[in-house]
Amino acid sequence: MNLQERVLHEDDHLRVLNKPSGYSVLKDNTGAASLADLYEDSFGEPPLWVHRLDKGTSGVLLVARTSECRADLQRQFDKGTIEKTYLALVSGSPPKRKGTIDLPLEKARKGRFRIASPGRGVESITDYEVVGVGATTSLLICRPKTGRTHQIRVHLQELGCPLATDPLYGYLRGKPSENPHLTLHSWKIRFQHPENGTRMEIVAEEPEWARADLD
Repeated sequence: MNLQERVLHEDDHLRVLNKPSGYSVLKDNTGAASLADLYEDSFGEPPLWVHRLDKGTSGVLLVARTSECRADLQRQFDKGTIEKTYLALVSGSPPKRKGTIDLPLEKARKGRFRIASPGRGVESITDYEVVGVGATTSLLICRPKTGRTHQIRVHLQELGCPLATDPLYGYLRGKPSENPHLTLHSWKIRFQHPENGTRMEIVAEEPEWARADLD
């Protein structure tokens, strides 16, 4: 796969990609091609990751091209001034059309995370809004206010409407889905350009599952 075809924005300081689902951002020990491999093959330079998306998540991903740009964008993430918007197709529907999930997370076993016991874990906050409802699924807009690993996935499971496809968290009972592609898409991101200070919004086209026939 040539990532040049998935560039949403490019300049001398950064690239913004529409990440394909199914690729880990970092190289791992499985031997499978990673996004880092594809990036180096496509652009002839190593990626300077600013943030990450889960392997099965698609959508907007910021990649710095200079160490100064990466440091600036990471400061924006730390300050909470970068606004991220996700699309999520979930099983069922939340109890309310709109709300905030404010539940701390902690590590569990086998690479999973869970809602933390009282007095433990790290602050994790996700705003959500239902924008479409079907017979068995709903389409949500999710805006994480913190950037914890698996945050949206765990929060939606706790809400009683896990991702429709998620091998770790996408089921309430019975067997998990074997489909590695999550119904979670990094749709929009807003940030201040590190070089010229312009407030930018980058949008990645919705995946097919987000265009389903929902009311």
